[in-house]
Amino acid sequence: MPKFNDTPVLPRPVEALPEYAHAGARKTLGDKLVESFGLSRGAAMAIANAVVDPSAVRKSIGEPSDPNAERIAVPGGVLLGIRTTVWARKGVPDARNPRTLPARKHPFAVDPGTGKEDSKFRPLPEPRTPKGVSATTAELAVDIESRHHLTWAAEQAKAYVIANNDWRDSIRNQGVMEAVWLVATTYGHGDGSEPVTVLATAEGSSRLTAAHDILGIRSADVPYEEGDAKFRAHIRRLNEALQAGAASGDDQAVMRCERIPALIIVGFEPYSAGASGFATGFPTALKSLVALRHVDPPTPWGEGPENESLADEVLDELERRRLITPTQAAYYAGSLTKDEARAAHLSDDPARRAAEIVRLLTNPEPHVREAIRVAVTSQSTRKNVNQGLLNSLATALILRAVAEDPGRLDQARRYLRKGFGKAVHAGDWAPTGRDTDKLVADALDEVRAATVAGRADEPGPSTLELAVRSALPLVIDGRLSGDRGTANNLQPDRRTPGEVLEAMRQTPQGVQQLGQALRDHAAGRAIRIVDDSGNVVADEDGGERIVNDTFLRGEFPPPGKSKAHRPGDTPADRLHNATAVLATAMDAVAAAFEALGKVEGDDGRLMVDVKGVDSRDCKAWRDLIAQMDEEFVVWSRTFRRVHGVDAARPAPVASTDVDVDDEEDVADNERDMLDAAE
Repeated sequence: MPKFNDTPVLPRPVEALPEYAHAGARKTLGDKLVESFGLSRGAAMAIANAVVDPSAVRKSIGEPSDPNAERIAVPGGVLLGIRTTVWARKGVPDARNPRTLPARKHPFAVDPGTGKEDSKFRPLPEPRTPKGVSATTAELAVDIESRHHLTWAAEQAKAYVIANNDWRDSIRNQGVMEAVWLVATTYGHGDGSEPVTVLATAEGSSRLTAAHDILGIRSADVPYEEGDAKFRAHIRRLNEALQAGAASGDDQAVMRCERIPALIIVGFEPYSAGASGFATGFPTALKSLVALRHVDPPTPWGEGPENESLADEVLDELERRRLITPTQAAYYAGSLTKDEARAAHLSDDPARRAAEIVRLLTNPEPHVREAIRVAVTSQSTRKNVNQGLLNSLATALILRAVAEDPGRLDQARRYLRKGFGKAVHAGDWAPTGRDTDKLVADALDEVRAATVAGRADEPGPSTLELAVRSALPLVIDGRLSGDRGTANNLQPDRRTPGEVLEAMRQTPQGVQQLGQALRDHAAGRAIRIVDDSGNVVADEDGGERIVNDTFLRGEFPPPGKSKAHRPGDTPADRLHNATAVLATAMDAVAAAFEALGKVEGDDGRLMVDVKGVDSRDCKAWRDLIAQMDEEFVVWSRTFRRVHGVDAARPAPVASTDVDVDDEEDVADNERDMLDAAE
């Protein structure tokens, strides 16, 4: 007996198929669609040719002056649809199935035709409004290189669907039971071939892919198929076999799949443009409908595809508002090859491209923020446009420049989206064309100046740009990971990659290490450890030490936390290790102080408030802290003198530098105030 999970679905009874409608009935419906909804002749006939009963649909529309159609509210307007039954072999599944978005190989990562089969052509572009057609007309257009390009894309999508969302067993026995959403789509050919128009799925690609597989047809051939006589003969043969009781199991499965329920989108009524001056177009409205459907689906798109789709919509909206050029949109989308990027005077360096994408999506300008908000809410009214979402959208675009297996890309996606912290979003910085050496030099100057000025926690814009650029190579090369969790990790460093990068950009050694990450990654070699002078560090055997996540987290802890122990015995190593011991001790003191203050009595009151602590102990502790405080001021002054601007340049420091003696006076005054208060 078969296992429970292998029990076949109970087959639905098979019915005889109706004849394929005559050309006259289809033409009459086409005329009605043009008159009622303003569709082009090609789009109207694509619908009429696919409908099983054109006469019934024509009658249901009613008068052209007030056509009858289902009204579907979406952000930005109302879509108009007709529910009917269509021939499965007269429509095509979307060759850009959103489920495949994260797995696509974009030209910026791999030149089309130079890699494996999955990079033979460019990914199909986003559907747009056809030229010469109103932006509110319910039609789409997709530019392809050739029929072979469409065939390749359709086969790639089919392979993914069959592997990850296979409905064939269910549909073979039951047919397609839930309506697929269809829209007239025109494919324009770059090789000069005539464009073709066909009904393509906006939702339901997996179901139609399964139906086509059962029917034994190749989806990409549907737009080019002609010959009513052949189709009628096929229907006749199936009906005769059914009537004679000779229909095989395969014949019956085909008969269940020949007709499918459909919602055909035939119109769009946008809301008024409002204060922004930009009304929603049909492509965006259709995406909104699809996105709303996939908020809680049986098989979710998943976070990766959702963010890919949202990122594309953000670029479309920014381009539509002329905040970026079409070339920039293609560049950020990963649609340009490196050669094409250079020809357009754009960087072919993935790290520099990453910095541009991050700044674009974190741009604080209100008109940019508004465009991003509109794009996101057009697909999901439940998503908040916050730092996490913006990081996820930036990560989706950034990783289109990387050609890795899906498993590694998924891991990189999880880590990289945590790589851009609050300072990146709030900071006043911009991507520049500086090479790595120049950027590192400027970042070192900022760190030294910030050290002297007493604002080491925010050195400046060059360090921010350096940290953003370096995030990609460190994460992609597996040198910086996300939260390691608590499993088998007694003292976990729970910082995000962005927090580690934030600590690195605040020290000379960290700046040097970020720069080394860019240089080594660009050279295709493992990222090496460097000291605060930028010199590569050797291990005990004389070999070069390689960066890993443990090293970065240990060498660049948060301020005041213990650094990782160094194995060497040089004076610098001993100073480093002694500092780490003191930092650990200070953590213990802080923890003990907090624990003492939380001791409760039987009545729930804090014991330090009820009985206090022996004044002799308090005085001894304060004297000890005061003694250390005096030394801390001196040590800090020495550090600023050694690592500040004077250490980098022989010229005198600017008159705006902080006077360290004044700073000591401030510290003394604060201590005097505490004594007076006591």
